[in-house]
Amino acid sequence: MDKGSRRSSTLRFRLTLTLIGFALIITGLLWLMQAVFLPDYYERSMERKATGAVDYVSSLYADSEELDLDEYKSVLEETSRKNDMYIYVESEDGDVSLSSDSGVFGMRPRGDQNAIDEARARLYFAGGESVSFKSTNGRSDNVLITVSRVDSEYRDSIYVYSFTTLTPMGPAVEIIKAQLLWATLISIAIAALIAVFWSRRLARPVIELSQKAEFLRHGEYDVDFRTDGYREIEQLGEVLTDAAEELEKSSVLQKDLIANVSHDLRTPLTMIKSYAELIRDIYGENEQKRNESLGVIIEETDRLSDLVSDLLTLSKLQSGSDSLDKQVFDLVKSAENIFKVYKVLENDGYRLELEKPEGELLVNGDERRLQQVISNLISNAVRYSDEVKDISVKLERTGGRVRCSVNDCGIGIDEEDLKTIWNRYQKASRQGARGHKGGTGLGLSIAKEILELHGAKYGVSSTPGVGSCFWFELPLVRPRGRSGAARN
Repeated sequence: MDKGSRRSSTLRFRLTLTLIGFALIITGLLWLMQAVFLPDYYERSMERKATGAVDYVSSLYADSEELDLDEYKSVLEETSRKNDMYIYVESEDGDVSLSSDSGVFGMRPRGDQNAIDEARARLYFAGGESVSFKSTNGRSDNVLITVSRVDSEYRDSIYVYSFTTLTPMGPAVEIIKAQLLWATLISIAIAALIAVFWSRRLARPVIELSQKAEFLRHGEYDVDFRTDGYREIEQLGEVLTDAAEELEKSSVLQKDLIANVSHDLRTPLTMIKSYAELIRDIYGENEQKRNESLGVIIEETDRLSDLVSDLLTLSKLQSGSDSLDKQVFDLVKSAENIFKVYKVLENDGYRLELEKPEGELLVNGDERRLQQVISNLISNAVRYSDEVKDISVKLERTGGRVRCSVNDCGIGIDEEDLKTIWNRYQKASRQGARGHKGGTGLGLSIAKEILELHGAKYGVSSTPGVGSCFWFELPLVRPRGRSGAARN
């Protein structure tokens, strides 16, 4: 993009151009209204005014049962004076006439019989309706004549005429054009000054935000975008500040993730390499030692496989490429199936308990993924159990929802870590429990992604040294059965 194009796309340039264009549009409308349409508008206005006066005088004559001529003449004079026109009334045969003495022409229609004849002819061809026209005959040039025939059930028919002088608009239009020219130039100048002032004022905080965003682009997240100005820009600054904070957190988590994954990959790879070298160099002929080393290699390979599998699962869930296969199923049966897998841990001193209500707990979701959530929560409880190895899984109805909670009596979680416990490696990296309890440290992150895809509520409560409770809730579908509890 060249320099000219960049300048034309700036906020200041476009705002200035918009305000100047607005001023031009307003002055252009004034030019049209005053310099072009003014004569026609003036004549239409005078025609409406004359028609209204004639209608008033005509209705008074037609509707009054008793009509005093002196009073009627006074009405003619008052109407003529108020509307700056001359009104003339005559009988159908023309022998009787009445007019306002305040006529502005100093003339009698009898002295301009051509105008009267033209008015009657136009009225005849109009079918008796009221007629207005601009006369061009002799002394009546530039005079607007309005004529109407008035019939009354109380007296003979008459004709009512009004004569209104039309002031020539040519000189007035020329004066208006000259004034509008100056008004246009002044308006453009004022609009340009206002546009420059307001464009600078509006663009200043935006430019500041843009300059601060350059730091953010280069990885400097400690940027405060908050600024004084207009409310919308202040809100934008707050949003950008929050975004910078989240990006900083994400960057830290990403670095932690890379460090932890690197550590998790390095440790089993080192073990595999070391034991493979032992088999090659020392235990090649010793079957017992060789088998022990091969067992370690297989165990570490399984650990690597689990880590890669969990990373792939988390990536698919976050990218949305792994869609849910939702259907209605019984969460009690699913929990029982998962629970059976972990019962073998009782041989290692663990005491596992499943508490459930009688009957079914039907939910709509991906059964395989929700089983994975329960399994991850149980695995997490096993991994962080301490001397007391009691773990319980509880299913219960809470209104129209089902709540699944996994409780342990383990090492617990510090209050400052509760908000971030669902992040990748968050708890494992701090407690150092993975080293002897196994696991990839991604179980809670995977559980979080699955629950959010289901629109489930979830959370955790914990007391350091006492234990933790991880839970989630899903809406029930056609709940049935009694609410009593049975214990396994």
